[in-house]
Amino acid sequence: MQGDGSQISCSGSSADSIALAPTTPNPAGSISRSHDRRPKTTAAPALPDYLVRHYWWAYLWRPAVWFFDHQPIIDCIVFGQYTALREQTLALLDGDQAGDTLLIASAYGDVVPGLARTVGPDHLTVIDVAPIQIERARNKLLKAELASGVNLALMDAECLSYGDDRFDSSVFFLLLHELPPPVRRRVVSEALRVTRPGGRLVLAEYGAETDRHPFHRWRPLRWLFGTAEPFLPTLWALDLDRLIVEQAAALGKRAIVDAHSTVFDGFYRINRYRIEAA
Repeated sequence: MQGDGSQISCSGSSADSIALAPTTPNPAGSISRSHDRRPKTTAAPALPDYLVRHYWWAYLWRPAVWFFDHQPIIDCIVFGQYTALREQTLALLDGDQAGDTLLIASAYGDVVPGLARTVGPDHLTVIDVAPIQIERARNKLLKAELASGVNLALMDAECLSYGDDRFDSSVFFLLLHELPPPVRRRVVSEALRVTRPGGRLVLAEYGAETDRHPFHRWRPLRWLFGTAEPFLPTLWALDLDRLIVEQAAALGKRAIVDAHSTVFDGFYRINRYRIEAA
């Protein structure tokens, strides 16, 4: 079941987006579904202030993007847990049940090709606000021979240019901890808005702070995490399930956790929320 695909109007430059069609079209065009997943606007969105100020060195500077997007480096950053995070995220999408799937912000590593294999290229949309990240995603899909059918779009996650209930599934992969709290709330709300009742929201993220894990107990290490990831402490302190439930309720929906797993003794979590009409 699909939404009408109508475009949402947002104030400010964050509403602008540009669709990037697949490099090699399939015989039916850019996608094989009856509704085009591409947004209709043509101007690239402005880069968010928090991204430019705090994460330029990791996601915008080309030498660093090349460096960080290597599997051994990624595994070091997540303490060897990348494969478990990716596989459990893909497992919770449940393959054929995922339907039209939106990945909100591209990701380092091979999660984008993994999603294309899991849900099918014709059912996958990947958005990111940074052109270099869309470029990286496209190159990975081309290398994996999965580019035909996948829709890549430059778009700000705070204002998705898709109609209500447009997607069957939405995915966050290690994104929410990199967002300031007000931005995080808006991004969650937008993901829920475009996810239809009967669909699901799947996220892989840091777990909540506890007094059990040594990485949480050791103050110098917490300081190091907070320095490298300035918004991570606010996520540690957040009741993420409550945030998602509250944002869904504001949209006339319900979000119910129907699957949950942890990685690295709870340092990371993977949740799946079933979205229903309130």
